[in-house]
Amino acid sequence: MNILHKGKSSFGIKKILPFITVLFLIIIMVLPYQYKIIANTMPFLTLIGIYYWSFFKPNLLPIGAVFVLGLLQDTLLGSPFGLMSLLLIVAQQFIFFQSRHFLEKNFIFNFFIYIILVIGFGFLSWGITSLYFVVFLEYWEVIIQILLTIALYPIIKLTLSLNNKS
Repeated sequence: MNILHKGKSSFGIKKILPFITVLFLIIIMVLPYQYKIIANTMPFLTLIGIYYWSFFKPNLLPIGAVFVLGLLQDTLLGSPFGLMSLLLIVAQQFIFFQSRHFLEKNFIFNFFIYIILVIGFGFLSWGITSLYFVVFLEYWEVIIQILLTIALYPIIKLTLSLNNKS
């Protein structure tokens, strides 16, 4: 038996690819940027990765991995510990449970559902963070985050789907 069998050797990489790509998106989010406006309005890149992998390859991104990625993002960004884990798991479970009911392979319809998910995610994140820090955070920043997250989804989806051809 050949230990370098093509099907067997590539399975390990394919299994961790979703985790690695979402981790890469987190790293992009936490890089130091010269302008504060960029850091404060960074799109929810993690949500894009979670949405993509949960919809197109749900078995490759388990809930435990999403939890760890959310905790890592909270730790690196200084947000309330567990907030992103909670919101990302809720988003992932929404995708899991609703995908068999109304999500289709039609990009326009899926994009519309994605927009609704991003708006809910953004305002929940903003509201919980405002309550946690007992301060009314700038609402325009979350609106910019939501718009950037919506605008970047097709680009990141295309990039991930190119790497996922097999």
